[in-house]
This record gives sequence, C-alpha cells and structure tokens, in this order.
Amino acid sequence: MAEKRNSYLVSKALKSFMFASILAALAQQVATTTDAIVVSHLIGPDAMSAVNLVMPVLSLCTCIGYLFGMGGSVVAAKAMGRRDLLTANRVFTTAVAATSCIGVLLSVVGYCLAPQITSVICPVDSRIYPLTLSFLQTIILGVAFSLVGFTLQNFVKTDGNPRLVTMAVMTSTLLNFVFDIVFIKLFHMGIAGSAWATIVSYLVAVSVCLLHFRRPHHSIHLDWSFLKGKFSILHSPFSIVKEGFPMCINGLLLGLCIYGFNSIVLHAQGADGMYIWSVCLQLFLITQMVMVGIGGSLFSIGGLLTGERDMLGLAILFRRVMTYICSVLLVLMLIVMVMPEAFGKLFGSSAINVGDQLNTALCVFSLMLIPYSIVANLRVVYQIVGYRTMSVVFSIAQLVVMVLFVWIFALVSPDNLWWGFPMSAIVLLLIVLLVAWYKHHQQPDTAWVTLIPSTTEGRAMNISVRLNHDDVIQVLKDIADFLKACEVDSSTAYHVRLCCDELISNIVNYAVEKHPEKHFVDVHIRCLDKMVSVLLKDDGRPFNPILKETPEGIEHLGLRLVNGTNHNLTYQYMYDQNMVYMTFPCNP
Repeated sequence: MAEKRNSYLVSKALKSFMFASILAALAQQVATTTDAIVVSHLIGPDAMSAVNLVMPVLSLCTCIGYLFGMGGSVVAAKAMGRRDLLTANRVFTTAVAATSCIGVLLSVVGYCLAPQITSVICPVDSRIYPLTLSFLQTIILGVAFSLVGFTLQNFVKTDGNPRLVTMAVMTSTLLNFVFDIVFIKLFHMGIAGSAWATIVSYLVAVSVCLLHFRRPHHSIHLDWSFLKGKFSILHSPFSIVKEGFPMCINGLLLGLCIYGFNSIVLHAQGADGMYIWSVCLQLFLITQMVMVGIGGSLFSIGGLLTGERDMLGLAILFRRVMTYICSVLLVLMLIVMVMPEAFGKLFGSSAINVGDQLNTALCVFSLMLIPYSIVANLRVVYQIVGYRTMSVVFSIAQLVVMVLFVWIFALVSPDNLWWGFPMSAIVLLLIVLLVAWYKHHQQPDTAWVTLIPSTTEGRAMNISVRLNHDDVIQVLKDIADFLKACEVDSSTAYHVRLCCDELISNIVNYAVEKHPEKHFVDVHIRCLDKMVSVLLKDDGRPFNPILKETPEGIEHLGLRLVNGTNHNLTYQYMYDQNMVYMTFPCNP
C-alpha cells in the first residue's frame, strides 16, 4: 500500500550532499590545521600564534563571502525550488560580481594598512609582531580569490554538485601542504611562504569549481551581459544581503570575538596562554568543519525544500542533520578528554612547558562543542523559515555572551577562564529553547524548538510510494480522492491523474534496475485557488520526461500525453534525484 511520507529521499539527498560536503570541509580544515602544524614545527610555536592573531582580520573579510556567497545560494536554492531559473542565474551573477569587486578592494586597502592593522591585533613590542606583520601583508593579497572561491563553492553545491566542490577543496589542500613545505623549507620564505601557499590553493579551488559549468546538467550559469550595460541581468543585492546577513553578522562577530579572546588571553596568561588558546581554537575550527560539512545541507537542501514548501521534508532534514552532528561531536569530545596530550603534541606543545595547563583547557573547552552546534543550526533553520530577526539576534548573542563569560572568568580566576566557553554555550542554548517555546505558544502551527510550520498555503498531499504497481494503483486512488476533497474541477483533476499515472509508472518500470521494492517516489500535490502543483521525486537513473530528451527504448505514447497535457513541465537532476515539477491551471 502507498505509505505516508517517509524520510527515504530526504535522507538520500542528505547523504549525497553530506559525504561530499564533509570531505570538502574536512579538506578545508586539514589545510588550516596543516598550516598550523607546519608553521609550528618548521618555524616555531610563535608562528602558529601569529597565524591565530591574523585570523580575526581574515574572518572579517570572509563576512563578504557569507553575505553574498551563502546568502545568494539560499536565495538561488529557493528560486530553484520554485523552478525560477532566471532569478537563480541573476542571483549567481550578482554574487560573483560583488565578491570579485569587493575582494580586490579589500586586498588593496588591507595591504596598504597592514602595519597599522598589525599594531591593533598584536602589541608592537611583542616577540610575535614581526611574524604577524609578514603573514598579514602576504595573505591579504589573496582575499579576492578566497571570496570568489567561497561563493562558487556554495553555488556549485546548491546546484547539486557537491562532489566537485570536494574535489576542488581536496586538490587545493594537497597543493597547499606541498607548497607550505616548498616555500618554507626549500625557498626559506618563512611565514610568508605559508601565506603564498594558501593563495595558490585559493586559485586552484576557483579553477576546479569553474569546471561545473561545463557539465550538461547544471541549472545555473554566469551571465556577464551587465558588463555591456545590460544591468537588468543582475539581481537586487538587497534580497541576497537579507538572506546572508545573519551569517555575515555571525562571521563578523566571530572575527571580533577571536580578537577579544586573543586580547583577554594575552592579558591574563601571556604568550604561553596565547599558544594554549591557539590549540583550543583549532579544536573549535574542527567543530566548524563538522557543522559546515553536515549542517551546510540546511542551506542548500533546506532552501530547496522551503522553495517547494515541503516543510515536512525540512523537519526530517533537520532531525537527521542534528543526529549526525551531535554523534560526531560527542565522539570528538570523548577523544579530546581521553587523549588531550596527543592533540597538543600535533601543534608542537612539547616545545613549550604548558602540558598540564593545555590538557585542562582542552578538556574544559570541548564541553562547549555540542550546545554551541545546536544553537548554530537552529539559527540556520530560523533564517530559512523566515525568523530572520531571531537568527540575527542569536548570531550576535552566541558570540557576545561567550566573550562576556570568558572575560568574567578571566577577571575572577585567570587560570580558569576556559570555563567561560562551555558555560556561555549552555546558558545560551537554554535561552534559545525558552524563546522557541514562547514563539511556539504564540503560533501553535509551528514545531517547538525548530519553529518549522506544520502547514503550508493551500491544501497539500505529501506521500511516499514504494516502487511497485500495487502501490501505484493505490496512490492514484488517493490522488483522485484528494483532488475531489479539494473541489478541483473534473477536467483539471483528470489531467493531474493522467500525468501522475504515466510518470509514476515510468519511474516504476525504468528508474531502478535492482531491488525496486527498497526505493520510493515522493509525491507532493498542492491545491491553491487557481492552480494545482505536482512535484515528483525519485532516486532512479537520470531520466528527463520531456519528450525530446526521452531515452531510446522507453515507450513514447504516455510521455506524449504528458507533454501535450502539461505545457508547464520542468525537470532537474539534483542530489542524485530526478525532480519533475508540473502546474495545472484550474478551470473556473
């Protein structure tokens, strides 16, 4: 029998996205960690501290990537969910143009003001100052490539090709490691060599991502007509900035907060404490890698589901994402608590006599990982479903509260300032849950905690069908009953049933060769006042039902009827799934 909606296809999309995205995020984190390991061993622990001191500046620059790259990808994902590819192309072009221009400007200004910036983030009389200045003056030259690469990665993942992003990041990471050794060890370029190796890796990542636009199934593309004066091809930056603003604020505050933590730790524990904080920061960056690798699906797949008004699918996606993230971070936390010495030795702790202090700091710091990640992913869901103000407020609170707690602990007991991190994360999680409970009681049709709406505009049928003929017969009866209950006119109802019958039957007959009983097709039908929309998804082999692209060997008669009946039929192949979208105008 036809089953109610299950998690099969959402989980398949998540796994398709997640494994590639995790590898990409892992490769990115490996690049950051490799830089830290290489410079700490080849140059010295002070070089690792210098890289950490420059990080707030790079985080501030990355905010532009969040604003246009991540914000634009959310807008594009929602447009693609509505099958509005023209808007998606305009958003993509606008995002790439904006990040390119702003990136060049930041590189020029940053290079000219590098001495002044360095004096702000590091005391001039500190032994770390020369290393910090050298690293900043070089790495700032690659900001434009970094921003464009970040933007391309987000859009390529959203366009259903996370594997290429994985290839881009892994290739650039490998070359970054190689050039780190070549520039530092063989060419004796010092810490500037590490910066040049990173810039080369940015260029490689951009080049590989551009290969996406040569594949046959990409949905979005760049249109540089605006360079000829046709500015109508650009999308309004306001809607992009509005979606990217919460993440931009979070990135901006992250940079400022890292600067604040640097200042607090330097004042409370000196250069040795700064080294301990640098190692803890690497643990935090690993946590970010897990959240980006797994939680990034909330932006891409979640944005697509929201555009399709599939709130049930979004709820399923969030539950799966949080299960994976919390499981991985729990394992990471236990490893750090059991073997803190091994983690410290990766970053040259044996060269400094801080063993016991570092072990304690790592164990305490790891307690913040899970509550921090829960709040971070809830912020993403709030943004996607329309609670942008809440998302922005919690973006600000998540980092400001952390700095406040660390500062208070540093004043009361400098040796125990590390407890400020987990305490702030736990307190903020409780506040978020309390606010979500209040919002839920104001709007009972939303789910508590996530605030995902349980209803959508119009009346909807949302069902998963096992790939066998008996289930197809039953679901066609269910569709007929649903359309009758919605009082859809007989002519429109007939055309909807005809198209669903032919397309679902083709999926059953041709989509899956092995074990079709283990596969499902998702059927989403929504009835509005003047329109019925139908969305069919399956994970079979790529198959476009539009007649001119029908593979040889498949009967054409049924598909001719579908193409003749429905002139508003679109097809996409994303996240290893066929997606067919149809709309039927209702007769008065």
